[in-house]
Amino acid sequence: MARFTPATPRSRRLGRELRRLRDAAKLTLEQAGKSVDSSGSRIQRIESGDIKVRPGDVMELLVAYGVAIDSEPGSSLLAMARDLREPGWWQRLDSLSSRYATMIAYEEEASEIFNFEPVLIPGLLQTEAYARAVISVGQETNDEVIAQRVSARMTRQAILSRKDNRPKLDVAISEAALMVEVGGVEVMAEQLDHLAKSAARPNITVRVLRFAAGAHMANHGGFLILGLNEDPPLGYIDTLAGALFLESRNETDRLRLVYDHLKELAMSPAESVSFIKERSHAMA
Repeated sequence: MARFTPATPRSRRLGRELRRLRDAAKLTLEQAGKSVDSSGSRIQRIESGDIKVRPGDVMELLVAYGVAIDSEPGSSLLAMARDLREPGWWQRLDSLSSRYATMIAYEEEASEIFNFEPVLIPGLLQTEAYARAVISVGQETNDEVIAQRVSARMTRQAILSRKDNRPKLDVAISEAALMVEVGGVEVMAEQLDHLAKSAARPNITVRVLRFAAGAHMANHGGFLILGLNEDPPLGYIDTLAGALFLESRNETDRLRLVYDHLKELAMSPAESVSFIKERSHAMA
């Protein structure tokens, strides 16, 4: 089942290291909890990353495990705990929901991203004008909030061009996403041109699912799969009732099966880029 706020990659990494040290010290969860005046269940939640543990708690655990806090790995784990308390840029924006902020935290550390969108261009590949047109639709009319959300979407895209740990982005979009004139003809023409240019980058793959492909396994809507180097993948689905996180292996395997099915039905990346350019030129 989906949890409201999943553990982040950093909290899970810290938890794994603390568990390794507890195992090395041959202590049970209950023994470790008792040594720091806590419970075994809380130690378990720390090790799973569900609790963003404080540096002071980490220090107590290191002492209990016989690990020096002023040498490795103690000093690195304390630094990691301090980093957990530092908010990411997305946490400083009060207009973002907690679930969306958590998704961004995972996205920041993803090594590969798979995204299917049935109606809109994926957020990581949107132009500023297109993003503003999308975000402005609906009940939100506060210009400051809209500007903040547009800025957040643009900032998210920085992961695709960063120097180190650049993720691979693989997107499948329905032909409908190329036809819906979001923001008007000029905005849409600019967006399609940007999409075609983005697809030429080595870490970005774009596939178009033509109407002629017929019914498929994702008729229910779009979804995101975030692949992480050391952690299991995370599924993310934005629904009218709110965002859902899918964490179990069965759920994420199902999403990957559906995505692979869409790839088989879609045009090749080269054919897709040609099709996008044709649509862009038709609107120019």
